Amino acid sequence: MRSGPKPPSDLTKHKGIETVRQIQFLMVLCSVLPPDGKAREMLRLALDVRNEEFPDGVEPIRDLHPQATKTWLEFFWTRVGISPEERELIDWQNDKPSMDIAVEELQEAERRLGIRLAPRTVE
Repeated sequence: MRSGPKPPSDLTKHKGIETVRQIQFLMVLCSVLPPDGKAREMLRLALDVRNEEFPDGVEPIRDLHPQATKTWLEFFWTRVGISPEERELIDWQNDKPSMDIAVEELQEAERRLGIRLAPRTVE
């Protein structure tokens, strides 16, 4: 295993470097969340959901306005065939005290890292 800094990457040759950085940021973000916090609890529930295929009838999100994302999420979470694991995640996110704590934890992690976890549509 290599230790120490790596030489600068040639970004013209490294396919998917932006995605690699997203994965690395997500790893670091998760690692700085409180070990017994609500955000970590929610992430564990989300990771327990097994969607082998993207649900039929759910189109990719195209509008990131808060009302549009709310509508999309409501459609996603009210479709037929919700698993018990998904139901547990839905119930969790509807618990306002838990969500409020998770928001504070995520905002603190983002502040510490200096990077915001923000959605962006893909082409």
